[in-house]
Amino acid sequence: MLSIYKFDDTMGQLKTQAKIESDVWIDAVDPTPEEMTKLQKKARVPEAFLLYGLDPDEGARYEYDEDYDAHLLIFDMPVVSQDSKHRVAYKTVPLAVILTTTAIITIDNTAQPLLALFASGKVAGFNPKMKSRAALQMLYQISVAYLAYLRDINKAREALETKLQNNLKNEELYALMGIQRGLVYFMMSLRTDRNVLDQLKRTNPLHLNEEDLDLLDDTIIENQQGTEMAQISNSIINETADTYSSVISNNMNSVMKFLTSYSIILTIPTLVFSFYGMNVELPFAGMHVSWLITIIISLVISVLIAFQFYKNKYF
Repeated sequence: MLSIYKFDDTMGQLKTQAKIESDVWIDAVDPTPEEMTKLQKKARVPEAFLLYGLDPDEGARYEYDEDYDAHLLIFDMPVVSQDSKHRVAYKTVPLAVILTTTAIITIDNTAQPLLALFASGKVAGFNPKMKSRAALQMLYQISVAYLAYLRDINKAREALETKLQNNLKNEELYALMGIQRGLVYFMMSLRTDRNVLDQLKRTNPLHLNEEDLDLLDDTIIENQQGTEMAQISNSIINETADTYSSVISNNMNSVMKFLTSYSIILTIPTLVFSFYGMNVELPFAGMHVSWLITIIISLVISVLIAFQFYKNKYF
């Protein structure tokens, strides 16, 4: 599906239209072969750029096509979804931003809520006519989105840690593992996104002016903050996982110590009764209360051993 937007100077906002013309923004979501052909002919987009944008495994990078005078920016953006257990899952997907002499084009396999902010006019100063700045605004909003998701991840992590402190369950541990997996995705994507931003700043292939360069610097700062926050959160989760691993091991040792001590205490009556069950001459064997004496002997020995175990904090 192709959604075409153009900035209306009289109304001061974006308006949708059906025609591809100069200075428009085209949001291509899972385009059909006919729509891809239309983009190639009317928006002068190289076919390779379209294929790159639809590849879910494409890495973040910058590329320039001299024949079409077109720029390609692939930038990893954060998304949130649900897994099979209905747990929140964080990951990243590539977003292709293509700048041609005619238009600025974004292409992806699924509609992205982040781009809806631009379509609804919630991003101030967004004008497809200024293609380079419009592209930088998209990169900036993506970098800011990382911070928002990381704050949500930290809140979820703290909630899981509170649950784990009260009751250690596998469900919470699996959820914590899912959060850590999302952080790994974020750190890798933020690192590759930073390479793209550094390349734009170093070579300036988009011919950015001073104001655009300031926006690029702000984007780099947001990216750096996101990287640091993701690394800190990942370190905390690693330490938390190590701590709970030690707790689980310690609890298991305590249980085994208690069971061993309890087994030893229960063994004492068995030994005493076994001695008095032999067909040999034994003390008190001829007395009518011999059974009571054996019980008393068993209890006395068991209580003494139990007291000694308690004194040594075996249970």
